[in-house]
Amino acid sequence: MVICASLEDCEKKADATEIHRKKITLLTFGITEYGKDVPVQNLLPVYLKRVKSTILEANGETGYKGDVILKVTHKPEYKQSQLHKAEEDIQFIDTNQSFLSKENYSELLKLKTLLGQSR
Repeated sequence: MVICASLEDCEKKADATEIHRKKITLLTFGITEYGKDVPVQNLLPVYLKRVKSTILEANGETGYKGDVILKVTHKPEYKQSQLHKAEEDIQFIDTNQSFLSKENYSELLKLKTLLGQSR
């Protein structure tokens, strides 16, 4: 099933939801399906968004909002596997750091700090 029509479409749909797991699914689909035809500098912001949602989700943030903010506790193995995925994405971004804008570089530094605090 095609959940979005292009990398930009996947990114827009991910931006439109607050739910981290849904963001991760949309961004991953976009990267996997459409990323190979996109210049690296256009992929990096998508990776940054996926890293952020992956770390937040691993830390129990769901993104669900309402009368009660839903937070969950994951099994340690799940949390570690999610943090490992975030770490892999950060390594990819680091490898292509020369393509980052100042804002995206600043976001990368924040995400590295968040990842370190999440371990």
